[in-house]
Amino acid sequence: MSRNPEKSDDDASPRPEENDDSDSSSRPDCPRCGAPVGFVTVTGPLTASASPCGCSVPPNLVQRDE
Repeated sequence: MSRNPEKSDDDASPRPEENDDSDSSSRPDCPRCGAPVGFVTVTGPLTASASPCGCSVPPNLVQRDE
């Protein structure tokens, strides 16, 4: 097998700064403090907390991917 020395494996995937779909993967903002939410821990049917800020938020702040 021959490899093209001018093209590296790094050229195969787009760099994040070149990706036009960056808005589709942005994290939601916390409705209480405005910080980006990494994940939501649901502790009951009507209670949840956002991380990393720790604010109490509605459990439906984020939706599961199906």
